[in-house]
Amino acid sequence: MFEGVRPFRFRQDGPIIACASVLVAASVALTAVSSLPALDEPLPLLTAGLLIAASVAWLALPMIIRADPARALVTLVVTGMAMRLVFFASDPILELDYLRYLWDGAAVAAGLNPYAVAPSEAVFGLAGPDWDAFVAWSDGIAERVTYGHLSTIYPPVAQLGFLAAHWIDPWGLAGLRLVFLLAELATLALIVALLDATGRPRAWLGVYWCCPLIVKEMTNAAHMDALLLPLLLMSVLAAMRAQTVLAAVFLALAGAVKVWPLVLGALVLSHARLPYRIAGASVLVGLTAILFLPVVLARVDGGSGFVAYAAGWERNAALFWVLDWGAGILVEAAGLTRVDHGRLARLAVAVIVCTVALVLAWRMKSEQVPHHVLIVAATLFLLSPTGYPWYYAWLLPFLCIVPSRGLLLLGALLPLYYLRFWLVDLGLEAIFDRWVVWLEIGPVLLLLGWDTIRRHAA
Repeated sequence: MFEGVRPFRFRQDGPIIACASVLVAASVALTAVSSLPALDEPLPLLTAGLLIAASVAWLALPMIIRADPARALVTLVVTGMAMRLVFFASDPILELDYLRYLWDGAAVAAGLNPYAVAPSEAVFGLAGPDWDAFVAWSDGIAERVTYGHLSTIYPPVAQLGFLAAHWIDPWGLAGLRLVFLLAELATLALIVALLDATGRPRAWLGVYWCCPLIVKEMTNAAHMDALLLPLLLMSVLAAMRAQTVLAAVFLALAGAVKVWPLVLGALVLSHARLPYRIAGASVLVGLTAILFLPVVLARVDGGSGFVAYAAGWERNAALFWVLDWGAGILVEAAGLTRVDHGRLARLAVAVIVCTVALVLAWRMKSEQVPHHVLIVAATLFLLSPTGYPWYYAWLLPFLCIVPSRGLLLLGALLPLYYLRFWLVDLGLEAIFDRWVVWLEIGPVLLLLGWDTIRRHAA
């Protein structure tokens, strides 16, 4: 991987070393900030630090990639690993999702079903003696799990990742971070394979591996989206190699980490011959049904995390707000007083994303799979009612293959999300939800539109 690397010389390689140093220093600074007792005080400073680091990455990566390929590759791999290892010493910043992962992993290890019982039900003694003993074992984590009134939202393959982390470090964050780092290393190897398959320089892996936002979210905050990426990339790589059934298997596994990849079924199957397409579709549907059986059998009432997420979750959503507003006008004009315009907007997002996937799948060539997956993932992210920064990980591996200035800019602007916590404390949540979100998305949409106009005019 690192063949032909000559020794570094400061005079020639100074700018590359300086950019790498800024990125690592940002991780060191955020690690120091993470231990502050009252993190809500320096929130604007935290946001500014992430914005600066992300902007450095956005501006510097093209320069690094244009440098000597072997030296650029070494610089990027070492820098990204250093950024992650530094965060192993940090406290999670502003995110507590990892507590649910710890709860779920320990529950599965104890032979309990996290889909059947919400943490608050267990805390209040409503789930039986086994859960009572489990709550006592959790050493206070049960009371701290966010959305504790809901059962888990994380599908079965994600639960295997949580279980592995529990075996490594029971009730400990280090186990999660190690499992997620291993998943990211697998992602890195698969990005290299995709770059080789598409004839792109390997140094483009830095788009993912050195993205400050992703390093913060996957390692510091320990978000489980890291588990999704290797499975999704394996499905794409298998589809490009005409291994249709294998692509379907990995896509079903990816869908059992985060549900949304299942919408990509048409993309990974469409360019195969009809018998393989039928076999792949059968495997995808059958394996998905088997994997989600524990979820369906446990509960589908209002206490289910899956039901609650699908019905009403909304955060950091700009374009979805427009859809919701339009759906409200439509419902009022039609006199449909019993129709929930929020659910109508969610249905519209699902229809748009599925339609985009089906249109792109029509007569698609195998080499187009990464590009079309990126388009579907970006459409979902931009329209979704939940535009969390860590969801940006869904796009980044494919931006290594098909760079888009607008979508790369998104990674530099998403740290503005953290201002929300500060504004909520000031009672100004509405300012974020209606205005600040457009500072994240607006420049991205403008740049995407400008590049599209230029491309068609050329």
